[in-house]
Amino acid sequence: MASCLGLYVETNIIKYAKVSKDHEKIKVEAFGVKFYENLEQAVNQIVEETYSYKTPISVNLSEEVYNFFDMFAMLKNKDLSKAIKTEFEMYCSDQGYNPNVFETRYAVSKNPQDKEKLKIIHIAANKIELNKKIQTIDKNKLGGIIPISMAIPNLIETKPRENCLIVNIEDNTTVTTILDENVFDVNVFDEGCQEFLRKINIKENSMAKAYEICKNTTIYTSDSKDLQETEIGYLEDIMPTLYNIVGNVRKIINESQEKITKVYLTGTATLINNLDLYFQNI
Repeated sequence: MASCLGLYVETNIIKYAKVSKDHEKIKVEAFGVKFYENLEQAVNQIVEETYSYKTPISVNLSEEVYNFFDMFAMLKNKDLSKAIKTEFEMYCSDQGYNPNVFETRYAVSKNPQDKEKLKIIHIAANKIELNKKIQTIDKNKLGGIIPISMAIPNLIETKPRENCLIVNIEDNTTVTTILDENVFDVNVFDEGCQEFLRKINIKENSMAKAYEICKNTTIYTSDSKDLQETEIGYLEDIMPTLYNIVGNVRKIINESQEKITKVYLTGTATLINNLDLYFQNI
């Protein structure tokens, strides 16, 4: 029976789940949230608590850089790889970066607006920061480091010619656009949970309590009854960030050449009650 320990590492927070698979049956053996100051110690504690000493660990990539290139669909794989490398080197030259400091990967997607071209989603991560994460976790059994924007579409079932967005609100916000069952675009915005968790943490002097406050906070509609003063205070911390995120998502939908039919919400912000109702108006 194969198993894996998944870690999603944010600032001061790790969300984790140990999952096993027996044939086609998937079982969640353990899951939880841990607040940390020392990442290595926290990872070791999770490994111990979930008894995952020999279990492969999968962790999210962080601070990755996305670029998008259009390529001719008739290129051979070897020529396609060379062309993508050239495009990235030109990008680095324009930005004043050394391309050798990045570890890179890319995904190829169909372009629904132009069948003669391919959409290349290019992902680059700083090797120094990447190696720090590897050294922290590889003392256990690191199985892989994966960009959440590319992995999270595996959690939903899409239909042919169905277009949707996955809005993942964590420390920052990642919006993955899926067109006709293919990841087509990724947008990353600075606004995210880190903003309002930090504000609440300043008031409560506890990140764990800030997390629980979000879990017990409800976004009220305009016809709701009078709110308690504490609820208003926390909403004042939370709502400006959510307002900006909704605006960014609305802009993506309005500018999309393909009609977006569904929006999925994921991430820490989904702790907040009625978040889905707040997004319904986009």
